[in-house]
Order: sequence, then C-alpha cells, then structure tokens
Amino acid sequence: MTSLKPPAHTRTLKTIPEAFVFDVFGTVFDWRGTVSTYLERTIAQKLTRKTISENKKLALTAPDSLKIFCASFAQEWRDSYKQFVATRGSASQELGTEEEYTTIDTHHYRSLLDLFEKYGLLKLFSASEMYEISKTWHFLNPWEDSTEGISKLRELGVVSTLSNGNVRLLIDLGKSSGVTFDMVLSGQLWDGYKPHPKVYIGACEVLGVGDRGAWEVYKDIHSGSDDSGEEEWRRGERGKVAMVAAHIGDLRAAKKCGLTTIYIERPGEDDDREAGEKYIRDGEDWIDMWVTHEEGGILEAAKRLAELKEI
Repeated sequence: MTSLKPPAHTRTLKTIPEAFVFDVFGTVFDWRGTVSTYLERTIAQKLTRKTISENKKLALTAPDSLKIFCASFAQEWRDSYKQFVATRGSASQELGTEEEYTTIDTHHYRSLLDLFEKYGLLKLFSASEMYEISKTWHFLNPWEDSTEGISKLRELGVVSTLSNGNVRLLIDLGKSSGVTFDMVLSGQLWDGYKPHPKVYIGACEVLGVGDRGAWEVYKDIHSGSDDSGEEEWRRGERGKVAMVAAHIGDLRAAKKCGLTTIYIERPGEDDDREAGEKYIRDGEDWIDMWVTHEEGGILEAAKRLAELKEI
C-alpha cells in the first residue's frame, strides 16, 4: 500500500518538545506481522489431516490458506480491541468503579476465546495454551526504525509510552524488543483508555507539564495572575508534550487537549487511512509533523527534531 502524500501545508515544528509519548501498537511495533506469524506457527503445530477435515468452519487445503487465515484472524483480533476501547474511551464515557476497568490483557484473552470458538479451534488448545497465545502482544517486533529512532529522541527529551496496553504488557514489550523508554505510561494508571482526555492530560501531569502545582508556581512568579486563566495556561503548557502515533484519531484527541502531534505513517494501519485522506481533503492543518513510512518513520522524526537543536 502506498503512503498518503503529506499535505503541502503541514506545519513545521519550531521548538523541540520536552517529552514524547508514544502510541505503541502499530506505531512502534508491527503487531500485524508478529501476531499473524505467531498464530500461523502455533496453529500449524496442532493441525492434522483429521482436524482439518473435521473443521467445517475453515478451508485450509489451498496453498498458503493457513497464512491467509492467520493474517485475517490477527486483523479480526485487533478489530475487537478497537471496538472494545471505542466504547470505553470516548470523552462522554466514565467508568464508575475500579471493577469496571478491564486490562487489555484480559480483553485479548477473552476475545481470543471468542474467535477460537467462532472458527472451531477451541478444542485444539488447552486453557493454559490459549492464555500463552493471548500474551503474544507482550512480544511484538518493532518496526526497523523504532529502536534507533526512540534512542535518538531520548537525547532530545523524555520518552514514554502512552498506550491502552496495561503496564505489565508495556514493560514486557520494552524488555523483549530492546526498545528503551524512559517511562511507561498506560491508560491503566487512570482506569481509562485513549481517546479519553483524562489519559492525555494525566500523562502531561505525570511528566510535570501543565499540572496544578506548576500553575501555582506560575502565579507566584507572575504576580497578579488569577485563576481565570488557569485552564488556558495549562492547555498551552501541554504543547511541550508531543503525542507520537500512527493513528490520526489518537492524535486528534491529543491535540484537543493541547499536545503537539507527530504523525508516523505505517503500512497496514488501514483504519486511519480514510481519516488521513479526509484530513488532506478537508485542508486540516493541526498535525505538527508528518512522516511517511518510506521517509524513515520515527528515526526521520528524530533527525528533523535534532536539526532544530542545531539552529
């Protein structure tokens, strides 16, 4: 799939953000390639001529049929996640109690069971085996530019995750891949999910940007300031944090909270291609940096920002 051509009027950053918070699935890590390959290998180990002939829900006799099925299965598994957070991450949705929050790990396991049942695969695996399969999201391969790109960004500012993935999942991703973050921030810390504003605002406050304490200091320094300008000031301060993502919907929500936005286009993140085309067609201009996959992804973003340091 060809990249979207960045709009001619894309903004150019003038200053280097103090911190970078990253979407993880699809932006830093190639979930599609990793998950589909793992599923293909794991399911192949369980299939026999007998189990194939008995399964009326699958047609796995043609060449590459298992590969094609696993790629489709991985996408369906991912789509169930997107639907899961879409119903829980809107600005109007508030979780009433801690018990209502569900980790992405739990969702991945439950949705895997549903899909295995749908395709007649449940009887091939024990409960413990299915649990291990559900944890493949802890061990995704990074895009080829991610490791070096994030390392370069760490020379410019604080780099953290900001993902709907739960904290343990994100820690495992970093350890298994060699991608090093300064911090691990997750919607789990606020019992919520992106694109809810509290996740973006909470991340900025943890990073010491635009929080209540900083506002009090600002008022002391600028005597005469009153609380009437607090929200505007705090929103402006959040521009010191850049949300980095391959999903325009994620970036749009972050921008509404005041964050700087860096778009890293990735192949196959099809859910946002229509959003990207609409962004260009409508002449929008709130994305602060746009990098196509062919241009070098995260590493290219780091190079562009490093040039600002030399000015």
